[in-house]
Amino acid sequence: MVIFAGMIAALFSYICNKWVLKGLGDIAIVVAVPFIEETLKTASSIIIGTSIIGTHFIFGLIEGIYDIVNSSKSIGKWAALASVISHSIFGLVTYLTIKAGYSIYWGIFLSWLIHSTWNWYITKYV
Repeated sequence: MVIFAGMIAALFSYICNKWVLKGLGDIAIVVAVPFIEETLKTASSIIIGTSIIGTHFIFGLIEGIYDIVNSSKSIGKWAALASVISHSIFGLVTYLTIKAGYSIYWGIFLSWLIHSTWNWYITKYV
């Protein structure tokens, strides 16, 4: 079920991200895209009843494959590795926040904040 949850989150994120990027431009990469992805990854895992961390990991794998296919050979493999690691970390943050007794909303908020900061750093400095 974790694979299904990750695939659902990736599919809906891809569709929503394309729409948001078209409407908002580059600012969406730092603000809207992380919010969409963190919400969809966490929601799909909870609705389906599977692992939050696992769903984020599968999502990262799918994004990593996308990175390899759509990036240059010199960058693609590193972008893919960064996708898998970063999305797994976002999932861990979400899970640990919820496990600590905070709401799902706090888990999504904290992972969105870290994801947004990551995207800001990557787009500004890498």
